Amino acid sequence: MVSKHPLHSMCSYLGCFPAAVPRRILKDHVPTGATVLDPFCGSGTTLLESALLGYPSIGIDLNPLAVAVARAKTQNVCLEDVTDRLFALSHEYRGADLDHLREGIKLIFHPRTLAQLVFLRDALDPRDPVDAFIQGTVLGIMHGKHKKGGRTTAYLSIDMPNTFSMSPEYVRGFVAQHGLKQLPIDVFGKVRDRATWLLREGAAPKLPLQVLEGDAVQLPAVLRRAGVSSVDAIVTSPPYLGILRYGAFNWIRLWFLGHEPAPVDRMLDSTDSLDRYLSFMSSFLSAAGEVVRPGGTVALVIGDVVEFGSQLQLANRVWEELAGLVPFEKQSIRSDKFDATVKTTRIWGQEKKGRATPLDRVLVLKRAAVPRGKPSAKPVRQTRSTRGVARKVRSTPISPRRVRR
Repeated sequence: MVSKHPLHSMCSYLGCFPAAVPRRILKDHVPTGATVLDPFCGSGTTLLESALLGYPSIGIDLNPLAVAVARAKTQNVCLEDVTDRLFALSHEYRGADLDHLREGIKLIFHPRTLAQLVFLRDALDPRDPVDAFIQGTVLGIMHGKHKKGGRTTAYLSIDMPNTFSMSPEYVRGFVAQHGLKQLPIDVFGKVRDRATWLLREGAAPKLPLQVLEGDAVQLPAVLRRAGVSSVDAIVTSPPYLGILRYGAFNWIRLWFLGHEPAPVDRMLDSTDSLDRYLSFMSSFLSAAGEVVRPGGTVALVIGDVVEFGSQLQLANRVWEELAGLVPFEKQSIRSDKFDATVKTTRIWGQEKKGRATPLDRVLVLKRAAVPRGKPSAKPVRQTRSTRGVARKVRSTPISPRRVRR
């Protein structure tokens, strides 16, 4: 069994699938050297696996946190350059003004630690590969659970329940209930230690790789802006059915990136019902048909939905509804059972994790050849509020929810 590369652990992210999934898809369905696109790239799992296997790749995501983490973990950097940059930054540091910061963020970090974070937030240039890597490393250690005894920690925050952002009100009550104390943690030293661990097996290989911020239902335009006209394959996990508040659950990390959580959540709310989900998938696959070369593979990891004791095989339902409407032919649908201990939804405990089934299915499609003289399918124009109903879809008697892993 192939072990997971340390860089996959740079930063926890709701929705990332196990690295073994894209690795197996790539080996089974994508020719060596093909250009791979992940239009819902999340934290960059597919991109890193593509690089490790020698595939040029492109990632796209609407979430600025996803873009930052995916760019960070796929940079071809060396540890010496990272440590040299951290040394230079530590000598530039002269403190920072904290008066303008919201009380919620002041509750989480010791003033000395927070001042260093404010300095790094302003000093790092994510266009620089080393700075992008450092930014992603900081995001991964911003907050989390301390070791027993509380004397040592890999994280920069107070002792928090997990690595996802609880609301400021919850944190305030948690701090009071447990009598938590802020520790004066040196950010530069913790980032150096974490970078050493992340790069212990080396960085991502130097291959053609881009991470773009954009909307997956507008693939032709997004890729065109990056100078790309087509790709050989798509390997991705689309947003799951149901709403997950990526912004609210990551407001601390988004603060470090200079973003507010509410606009991020409004931007990402496109799949809160089955009809809207199927409309979204119709528009996405129509757009994908414009950029995937004829004969190219599209592999979609789509989770089953469980609600009120009923199970919906969502991958099957997607194809039942969209066959003949999008320029693809079905190759296969197979199931993947994941170890529940690696799923991020475990943080909600036994009672709530039933909303997320460990059974996902991989829907593998092939881009159909375009008949001579006939144009390829055009994507459906969508609005942010409705995602434009692509067609009248059959309704379902249940209203499933899906919490992303």
